[in-house]
Amino acid sequence: MAKINHKCIASKGERQKQGTKMKKIIIWAPLALLLVCAGCASSGDGPAEAQPGADRETPAETVYMETPSAETPTQETTALESPPAQTPAPETAAPEGPNGKRIEPFEAICQYPELPTGCEMTSLAMALNYSGVPADKCDIADNYLDKGEVGTVDFRAAFAGDPRDESSYGCYAPVVVNAANRYLQAAQSTLRAEDLSGTEFEELFPYIDAGIPVIVWGTQDCAEGHYSVTWNVNGADLTWYTPEHCMVLVGYEESLAWVADPIYGDVRSYDRETFKSRYEALYRQAVVIR
Repeated sequence: MAKINHKCIASKGERQKQGTKMKKIIIWAPLALLLVCAGCASSGDGPAEAQPGADRETPAETVYMETPSAETPTQETTALESPPAQTPAPETAAPEGPNGKRIEPFEAICQYPELPTGCEMTSLAMALNYSGVPADKCDIADNYLDKGEVGTVDFRAAFAGDPRDESSYGCYAPVVVNAANRYLQAAQSTLRAEDLSGTEFEELFPYIDAGIPVIVWGTQDCAEGHYSVTWNVNGADLTWYTPEHCMVLVGYEESLAWVADPIYGDVRSYDRETFKSRYEALYRQAVVIR
């Protein structure tokens, strides 16, 4: 604009001779300049550093991550709050979804050598520890478990024998629930043991999906069991099913059941249908801590 004015005031004679022309220039010059600027804006031309500099100052991703809008969520915000379903599971975990789920990490405990017949108390200790309540298998067996002499006690009400004794037998779900709740109360925990006995095997899976291990009864090594010794207690015949065994169900797949097995002190898998059959043979006994 300064350049145009300079030419217009070169001399008085020229201004007089070109009066009409000068008026046209003065009128049209601003308009032409506006048109030129508009053309530059629409074409996107400008200093090379302008656009990258603006992006570094206010990148869209940074705004969404720091101040996400609840009313108009962006794609980036949604991904941060709800990871996509295809997020890979840990390498050692069973695939999540309808085909399986596995609780990990889960610390298994071996019942030996202190409790040769104490699979129930060892399984309970594992479940308590996982729930955030520190527990020792021997402490529970010695101080919180109802026990009775073999042949004189109902194993649904007390442990038949003593878990420290190799010639003892065991106990069923109600006994474990009672011992667990005594321990939880002493620990001033708000958690409680719940007896789920009678639940179909597949109906235990939602607990696994929710991250809750399930104490279950079956047989050692998933062997086929049978009824063995019978006792008469309070006028009723009670027959023991052998080889009874208590474990912690921590996962399932289409063809496998994953358990923390106190005999071996590790997490291992058994054929799912076979495990289900042994679970049913032991009257579908199950206990959870929650």
